[in-house]
Amino acid sequence: LSKKILAGAGAGALSSAVANPTDLVKVRLQTDGQFKGPDGAYLPKKYTGMGHAFSSIVKEEGVLGLWKGVGPTCGRATALAAAELATYDEVKTQFLHKGLFTEGLLCTCATAFVSGFVSTVASSPFDVVKSRVMGQPLDAAGKPTLYDGMVDCFLKSSAKEGPMSLYNGFWPNFGRVVPRVTIVFIVMEQLKKNFG
Repeated sequence: LSKKILAGAGAGALSSAVANPTDLVKVRLQTDGQFKGPDGAYLPKKYTGMGHAFSSIVKEEGVLGLWKGVGPTCGRATALAAAELATYDEVKTQFLHKGLFTEGLLCTCATAFVSGFVSTVASSPFDVVKSRVMGQPLDAAGKPTLYDGMVDCFLKSSAKEGPMSLYNGFWPNFGRVVPRVTIVFIVMEQLKKNFG
């Protein structure tokens, strides 16, 4: 079990760190035009598209600016992948051992559902913090105005809104994770069955 947790965690962390620039640009584009100025009026959109967002971030924040929010992004992916892989194998073993299911599609779907739920519980706080850190407004110098980083966001969000605020969006997240996990594990089981 510990090897599966470690393998999932490592794969999640590495892949999310490499892909952080595209995730950052996605969040910036999604939140563009959502901020208000000192007069209370919405500020105009800052980016015209993906390429413009990439180049603007590099110009205003430096190349390393593309890795803003990498901590919560890696935390989310680490928790998600570790929980998915370890939970799937452990739950499947228990389902089969206790005779609740026999090997097959129904067992895979039930196991993936449990795995998706556990991984959503484990990753949701990181998902909320990631979105807040990456999507927060920046001052004229390109510095964040709300949070100094992942830990600061965890602490401020919990203190201001309560710890359950870290689970905002849980059910939509669950609705995204479970179908993906189910498809992944159905494909994995079919590949194992047909190709060893």
